[in-house]
Formats: sequence, C-alpha cells, structure tokens
Amino acid sequence: MPRIGSNVPVVNKTSSELTPQEKARLKKACKEFESILISYMFKSMRDTVQKSGLLDESETSPENMFRSMFDAEVAKEMCMKNNLGLAELLYRQLTEK
Repeated sequence: MPRIGSNVPVVNKTSSELTPQEKARLKKACKEFESILISYMFKSMRDTVQKSGLLDESETSPENMFRSMFDAEVAKEMCMKNNLGLAELLYRQLTEK
C-alpha cells in the first residue's frame, strides 16, 4: 500500500534529511490539516442538532456565520495545544521511512 504523500518532495526525505525550514513548514501544514478536520467535525456535529425555528438559521444568517468562525478558532486552539495529537501522528507518518 503506498504511503500518504509518497510523491511529495518534502515527504520523500527522512526526518534527518529535512532542513529546519522544511520541518517547520510540514509541522504547520499538519496542524492546519488537523484544524480543518476538527472544524468539519464541529460542523457535522452541529448539523445533527434539531433546529428550533425560533431564530433565522439559514446558512447566511449572522448567527451561523459567527458560529462557523467560532468553531474554526476553537479548532485552531485545540491544535495549538495538541489536544488530539492528530497533527503529530500525521507528521511522524510523513517523515519516517
């Protein structure tokens, strides 16, 4: 089975072959991926909650726009504090040979 990212130039190097800048860029990309994944998870969880009908709950309502921005920020904070550790696991998977 092919490894994730096996044809990406940075990922074809072992961890010891990566420059400090490449390591930092890869770690940042892994954290951003984790953040996006968590944000989508929050959105999916919110979609399962039954709508009350008391408020305008259209996609363009200010409340929904604020909620999606809030979810994105919470997801970023979770990633920065390594609460789930998905970014670290992904980074290790991409750099080990």
